[in-house]
This record gives sequence, structure tokens and C-alpha cells, in this order.
Amino acid sequence: MLSSTYTLNNDFIIQLHGAFDADMVKSMKNELETYSKFNTNIIFDLSKVNFIDSSGIGAIVYLYKRMSKNGFCVCVTGLTKQPLELFQMLFLDQTINCYPDIGSYTDSINNLKEVS
Repeated sequence: MLSSTYTLNNDFIIQLHGAFDADMVKSMKNELETYSKFNTNIIFDLSKVNFIDSSGIGAIVYLYKRMSKNGFCVCVTGLTKQPLELFQMLFLDQTINCYPDIGSYTDSINNLKEVS
């Protein structure tokens, strides 16, 4: 189930709970289309997701392709257990930036800003 969305430092965070599967993606279809038009980075917080299937992966890749085309990024935080294993098996962790938690993401962004 979609638990919450919020903004943090102008980034849009999508925090999910439970299974990120076909049922959840189907219920989020309109929101995903709306998110794809945002002019900001999108971060999926999957720290409370215990299962992800091809539909969940597809939703992340869908946003990744659309956002990167417009100069924004999609990142994932909090991968553990089965979701982490699937990301690694599909080599998505080498394409999509993954962070242990939201704090690690914000630290990396802050470090980039300091270097610029």
C-alpha cells in the first residue's frame, strides 16, 4: 500500500509499505502518470517493502526513463531482502542510484552541492 508522499529538499519521496506488486501498481497508475510530469527528483523509499515483483520494478523503471529524459533522477532507498536481491539480480542497482536510507541520499546530494 502507498503509505505516504512528501517533499524533502525539493525532492519528491514516495514511501511504500508491504508488497510493491501488480495490485499496488494498478492502484497507483494515475499517480505514477502524474509523478512522471514532475520537475523534481523522485525517491522511492522501499525500507518497509518486503516484496517487489516485475510490476513494481516496471513502475520504477517507467519513472526512471521519463524523469531522466527531462534531466531529473529516480533513486531508491532502503532496499533489503527480496527487493534488494531482485535489484541486484537485474543489475538495476548499477543503473538506478540506490542508497541504504533517506539520510544517505540527502548526505550524498549535500556533498555534491558543496563540491559544485
